[in-house]
Amino acid sequence: MKIQKFNSENKLSSIRMSCADEAVSEVKNLFFTDQLIEENILLDIYTPNSDGVQQIDLKRLNIDRVFSKKQIASKFLFKRVRLVDSVKYQEDYAIKTILEIKNEQKRLGKNFKNYYTLIPSRSFIKRKKEPLLFAQVDEHIFYLINSYLLEELEDKPFSFNAIYNWLIKKISIKTYTK
Repeated sequence: MKIQKFNSENKLSSIRMSCADEAVSEVKNLFFTDQLIEENILLDIYTPNSDGVQQIDLKRLNIDRVFSKKQIASKFLFKRVRLVDSVKYQEDYAIKTILEIKNEQKRLGKNFKNYYTLIPSRSFIKRKKEPLLFAQVDEHIFYLINSYLLEELEDKPFSFNAIYNWLIKKISIKTYTK
């Protein structure tokens, strides 16, 4: 049986190293550039928004995550939240949110510039969870970054069955302890 060589070494890898030190430095450089991108994203989130808007092709965005300012106001009207600059939220964002931004920027080939967040309208109301984060992609159009939080915020529909189960559970606990 004869072994055939299908790929030449030139086609397999674009990185060429002459020693182990160069290999280690190339791997460190790969991790450093990823970390640098993530730190730039955090810097963009925590800096005040500028007047200019980054124009992004709306056809390339996921349509279920694109909202106008009016849609955001009507959807979250009864949640008592307002859309403000992301600088106002001084807590940490989840790593998953930063990675979502990084993946979307890589997919679109553009960087998001202006970030907005939904925070409670009253200053004494504090949320324990991370707020929804939006990137402004047009004059009055916003793109939801952390859509995984939207599923957590959805209220469960009211059902009498839940109340009935709660009552049965409380009654059974009281009768069981006696």
